[in-house]
Amino acid sequence: MILSQVSDTHGRVAERLEILKSKHPDLKPAETALIILGDAGFNFYLNKSDYKNKKQVNDMGYIVYCLRGNHEERPENISGMTIMVDHDIHGEVYVESMFSNIRYLMDGNVYDFGIFKTLCIGGAYSVDKWYRLQNFRQSNGWCGWFAEEQLFPDEMNYITKKVKNNYFDFVLTHTCPRYWEPTDLFISGIDQSAVDKSMEDWLDKLKDQINFTVWCFGHYHADRTEDEGVEQYFYDIEELTSIWDRTLDHIPRNLE
Repeated sequence: MILSQVSDTHGRVAERLEILKSKHPDLKPAETALIILGDAGFNFYLNKSDYKNKKQVNDMGYIVYCLRGNHEERPENISGMTIMVDHDIHGEVYVESMFSNIRYLMDGNVYDFGIFKTLCIGGAYSVDKWYRLQNFRQSNGWCGWFAEEQLFPDEMNYITKKVKNNYFDFVLTHTCPRYWEPTDLFISGIDQSAVDKSMEDWLDKLKDQINFTVWCFGHYHADRTEDEGVEQYFYDIEELTSIWDRTLDHIPRNLE
């Protein structure tokens, strides 16, 4: 299985898969998986638009693994969502029977993506929360903001206890530890003192409580290296093995 990753597709997963196909025409969809580092956009409108989007992507035949972002509903809150054991990655995922190729990773779970032991953590704060609440509310109550977008304190504590002192080849998150925040990418006009940084602060502590080689995140809509072994993704599609090999060309960080 070939694993690649992008982030913040916001409903345009099919477009990214077409790009993947054009760059790698020999890829077989049934043997190829795409990892999305949050905000895939499958559970955003919560209506027929989501259904059409999911069906289009599901019918393309690729396996799509979705980390949870902030601009989408938690998969466990979607009607018809069930839990299954994904034997390809050795862990439980959320899935809908009609769209079995789209699989949602659970916050704090550890998966085997190929040979790589991988910790996955979704969620983030929406800096445009109040704009969405004021401008997007419709008669059915939808406003484009999701009250459970961040991890709750008890979830953070549970994950910390679960993974503390463990080693991971990859850590995949939607947002990132405060230490690596790309401040130059912050949206202008946003009062940062009013932004809830609880997840970034928690991840900042967590990064020092675990050992890892590569940390990848999305959320900030850019493709670049933030630090040794710390990669930010948006449009880029890379195999995990390529990211791994590039990281090991330098001195491994926190490697046991």
